Amino acid sequence: MPSSPRPGPSAVAAHLREALRRVDCRLLAEVLHPNVHWSPPGGGDTGCHARSHVLSRCSRLHTLGLRAEVEETFTYPAAVVLGLRIHGTVPPADPDSVAYHVFDVTGGLVTRITSYTDRAQALDVAVAGTAGWSG
Repeated sequence: MPSSPRPGPSAVAAHLREALRRVDCRLLAEVLHPNVHWSPPGGGDTGCHARSHVLSRCSRLHTLGLRAEVEETFTYPAAVVLGLRIHGTVPPADPDSVAYHVFDVTGGLVTRITSYTDRAQALDVAVAGTAGWSG
């Protein structure tokens, strides 16, 4: 029996948008690789290093009242970029700015999430396929 192909970046982008719109961590889990890595803006070691860690952090942020509104979506052969406006009453909420998250996609699953404050930098990284790497 042939296995069904994994969704491409366009389908992953739609899935991510829907998960954020619904504030649904279970829906988000469906497109996260078990060993996904989420790097915060500016790097550092405060990132998440597994699907369970990412989902735990998302759940905690939602509990604090933070919500992400998708402002822009860009899809590339191996990445999705979402421009997110974060609403809420605690940091990192800032309705006056947009944060850009690059989601590296391999085999229909998000393997790395890297956050940027600069749109051009996020798009350059997504095009080059080098999210999270400095070169």
